[in-house]
Amino acid sequence: MASIGVDLGGAVDAHTHCYPDMSINEEMIKLSRMLGIEQLWVSYHPYSMSSFRPPPEEVWRVNEFVYNLSRRFREVRGFVHVNPLNEDAVKVTRHFIEERGFIGVKLYRAVRVNRRVVDPVIEVAVENDVPVLIHTAHRLYPNPRPNESEPDDIRSLALRFPRAKIIMAHITGGGDWEYAVGRVRDLPNVYVDVGGSVADYGSVEEAVKVLGADRVLFATDTLIAAAVARILDAELSDEDRVKVLRLNALRLIGDGQ
Repeated sequence: MASIGVDLGGAVDAHTHCYPDMSINEEMIKLSRMLGIEQLWVSYHPYSMSSFRPPPEEVWRVNEFVYNLSRRFREVRGFVHVNPLNEDAVKVTRHFIEERGFIGVKLYRAVRVNRRVVDPVIEVAVENDVPVLIHTAHRLYPNPRPNESEPDDIRSLALRFPRAKIIMAHITGGGDWEYAVGRVRDLPNVYVDVGGSVADYGSVEEAVKVLGADRVLFATDTLIAAAVARILDAELSDEDRVKVLRLNALRLIGDGQ
């Protein structure tokens, strides 16, 4: 396999997705291996589902798809996609964590996480000591997204569940990332990932400055080139860069220090 001149040294992609088209997944795995990414924390791509509030049978099907992908590719670690509004939300969460070996929970735009309906799912995550990855944005433009969690919702959840390991997704995915980071500054159980499409200069450095290097996670959200460029361009010490790329994620799931 040809080299592309970048080796991330066993990085962990703490937030990415798989697709129903296996050729896309195969290309993602191939590129990740070329870049030296050793783990991909995968949930099913939400835009490939029937809605942002998928029914129970679809939730089970897409999570089984992720499970089968994890059996095929050693890099893939599953995050169970949950619709907290479904009656079997706790059952599906528990099954894929406790029976299928998934390492985390993914919440998208079914409901904002300041709503108590999400609490039973969070309780399962806390009980099993796994992180909860939450799609989040603080939008700067008038494009309403119903049920999209904002940093204040993350803050509310983290205060309700101080033992929960919460990942506020893609601070560089669109919106006011400086506001987002500031709102969780004093919440040690909240981490941020730096995946997404926004290429604002200094975003990674600012997250490390505000939160400390131990609470920032490398991630791509499937936008691999942008994510790699962002982390390589960041002005970080070698020690902090390794934390962001790898060590923080491993510590979060108990795979290393």
